Amino acid sequence: MRVATFLRLGAALTVVGLAAACAGHGQKSHAPAVNRAAIEAAVDSADRPADDRKLDAARKPKEMLAFFGVAPGMKVLDLFTGSGWYAELEARVAGPTGEVYAQNPPEYLAKWSDKLIAARLAGDRLPTVRRWDRSLDAMELPKAHFDGAIANDVFHDFFWLSKNVDGVIHQIYESVKPGGFVAIVDHAAPAGTGDQFAREVRGQHRIDEALVKQKMLAAGFKLEAESELLRNPDDDRTKPFFAPEMNGKNTDKFALLFRKPR
Repeated sequence: MRVATFLRLGAALTVVGLAAACAGHGQKSHAPAVNRAAIEAAVDSADRPADDRKLDAARKPKEMLAFFGVAPGMKVLDLFTGSGWYAELEARVAGPTGEVYAQNPPEYLAKWSDKLIAARLAGDRLPTVRRWDRSLDAMELPKAHFDGAIANDVFHDFFWLSKNVDGVIHQIYESVKPGGFVAIVDHAAPAGTGDQFAREVRGQHRIDEALVKQKMLAAGFKLEAESELLRNPDDDRTKPFFAPEMNGKNTDKFALLFRKPR
């Protein structure tokens, strides 16, 4: 396995070059060129909510949107979108010819309210964002429709929301076009813990990076790139991000970019 390092928008990214596999099957990256202007305009837009902007320093959306490969005209699935923070940015980058499905599990909305996502989309404020209230086990996604799917800080939630995470990943695989991407950013659990820190809604809300890779590769995706941009070596990886002692601190996050073969 050959590993190369390069810079994109100032973020240090580790690209995993599966040299042997690519040579044997003729597989190449199908990532579009980074559209810096579209990303800058989206993040710097004057009408973004003030509360959204407060999270920019920690989430680094300019660098991460470039890492994901979101570009004008794309159709994007934003998994377990929550308030729609990233869905709005994806829609702004994708522009008027793009489309974003903002998926939320109804059982989550029933328990914690849909107030935030409803307010974000009120008055047709984001006309290309389609609210998609569907459970993870039955997302009813169109086949080979999306240029990419993004799970930002939520892949760990799949393990308490579903008893069949492999089935959820299969749905995502089927919904992404050949050559499309899946980006996963999440709170890192200690190495070797698997889904131990992800199974309970009142648990640590973290996931072992190795397990994510294992499941995505088993589903047929190829690991294309990794980013160290959101890493925090001072985090001991054992506390939930909402714990009082984590207030004002960033968790250690991994960022992985997978691609569906053509």
